[in-house]
Amino acid sequence: LASDVVKDTSRTVMLEATDERRASLESVFDALEREARRALRREGFEDARQRHTRLVAARYKGQSFELEIKWTRGASLAGSFHRAHRARYGYAQESNAVEIVSARLRAAGIVEKLRPERIHRRRDDDDNAAASFVKPHATAHVYLTPLKTRLAVYAREELAAGARLRSPSIVTEYSSTTLIHTGAQAVVDAHGNLVITL
Repeated sequence: LASDVVKDTSRTVMLEATDERRASLESVFDALEREARRALRREGFEDARQRHTRLVAARYKGQSFELEIKWTRGASLAGSFHRAHRARYGYAQESNAVEIVSARLRAAGIVEKLRPERIHRRRDDDDNAAASFVKPHATAHVYLTPLKTRLAVYAREELAAGARLRSPSIVTEYSSTTLIHTGAQAVVDAHGNLVITL
């Protein structure tokens, strides 16, 4: 729910990475960006809440694989590709022609970031939360080995911040059941997450 909405689009161009081809590439990016802006506006993202990143998939002419590099106005695409190739493979063939296979646009609709909500300790937990475990909601007989074992069962919605759970035990909630294995430590953090460490 808090993630940005991201749309990736691309268009095959097969252009040589030269200054003469820059205008052709620019017009392809402009068209991709217009389409992406319209799509994000339909989803409720005005222009101020959009970010667009231009990328190219490029290769040495005749290669069968491409590298994705960021396209920057005014920068030499061939020079950027040589640097990226050297960083990835340890060498660059600067005398070889660089071919742009496709123009790629990553368009993001920026979602307002949620402020993490902190949950509070119950008053009766405040005094001794660090020293004791919370009381289970119920108990259940289960088979973790061939022998029947009695485990504490905790209701997830009843666990306050700072709650420490016995192990092994079970935590139930509307969408899942969590088994806390023997020897694990389980505690509810300030945001309500159940943190289990072995």
